[in-house]
Amino acid sequence: MTGADSLRRFSDAIVAAQKPIRILRALNWDPAVHERFFRQGAQELPRPELPPLGFDPDAKVKELRALKRQIRGRNPVEELLRQKCDEFVLLARMLKARGTRRFYELSREVFGDPRDRFPDQRVDNLAIARLWAARPRARNEEATLTAEQAAEELRALCAPYLGGKVEVVLRARMTANASAGATRVTLRKDAMFSPRQVRALAHHEGLWHVLTSINGFAQPVLTVMGVGLPRHTESQEGGGIVAEFLAGQITDERYIELGERTIAIDMAARGADYLEVYRYLLARFPSHKAAQMCERVFRGGVVEGGAPFTKDVAYQRGYCRTFNFLRAALEQRDLDLVRAFLAGKMSVDDAELVRDLVEEGICAGPVHLPAWFDDADRLNATVTHSVTMNRFDLPSISRYYARRRERSRARGELESEPAGRGPA
Repeated sequence: MTGADSLRRFSDAIVAAQKPIRILRALNWDPAVHERFFRQGAQELPRPELPPLGFDPDAKVKELRALKRQIRGRNPVEELLRQKCDEFVLLARMLKARGTRRFYELSREVFGDPRDRFPDQRVDNLAIARLWAARPRARNEEATLTAEQAAEELRALCAPYLGGKVEVVLRARMTANASAGATRVTLRKDAMFSPRQVRALAHHEGLWHVLTSINGFAQPVLTVMGVGLPRHTESQEGGGIVAEFLAGQITDERYIELGERTIAIDMAARGADYLEVYRYLLARFPSHKAAQMCERVFRGGVVEGGAPFTKDVAYQRGYCRTFNFLRAALEQRDLDLVRAFLAGKMSVDDAELVRDLVEEGICAGPVHLPAWFDDADRLNATVTHSVTMNRFDLPSISRYYARRRERSRARGELESEPAGRGPA
């Protein structure tokens, strides 16, 4: 194997080369786009103007390919580094194609398609999205916290797990209410949050995305593990939702929204334009929320339909695969495999390799652990609950109780009938 010093130099070079490639910053719309949209009565297609990329994509592709050619070994680590170069090349090409149908083709290659099947099960992503979108709605908590107040609460919740200080900043130009970079959480300046949303964001953005970045950058050799890659999006975004679930901060409204995002992407991929998708979402969400979700679908693509941005399709598949990865590891009492998964940004499919590299001294275990990892007994109990409930068929159970209700109603109707008169 190439020496650790050489691997570290290659890894650092990839980290430096990818820095200008910022996907969401290159795709997010200016807030004025939606302001115009609503001023015009939400009847005309929006006309977003995308910001400058801040780098030359052709030059970036050449730089990354040249770097890849320098990595000549054939062991798994060099293969991993070359793969990372290829993925950043793909991202640069995708961003160069903003506003065209080619962007959608590359987006599918990077993030997947709504109708992709899981690699480990004969289930497709859209089926899970429809299941989530069909969940019953409960009463939502009221959004009472400003972005400034939410930022203070986020800092307080994350600090004990991330070594003290956590950077949380506010920004006006954002599509989502929150996002995480390598070392900080960003909140949309004009957004309002409920207390539960803030707690969920702490576990998703701070104690998952930022935590895995910090762990990755702390690696002694493979510092590139601090950088998120397209191939990791599924496990990283899914892992964030799993963190919300394990921390007890997820709601059915969250599942519903995630499901509807994937359905909306599928609609756009099959030809629906922005207005058609907006009207579909408007029947399910308030107008500004529907417009915000539409932006997630069409940013970087074509508002006339047929070419959406597909990143959000990764959430269902990532949630299911990450939770099943944890179930399988914990079922085998293999906490070292879970720790390896927490040692940086990776796919669940990389965890075995990373664990081997920890044993070889190429990688290190995680510096920081998420809140849900504090109590291994509770984690194992969650798995026990899950595998137990797998033995039962919910539709059959629902039919059983539906029959009991029908029989109970029938008895009640018989008992409420007036008694017949006797003979005169």
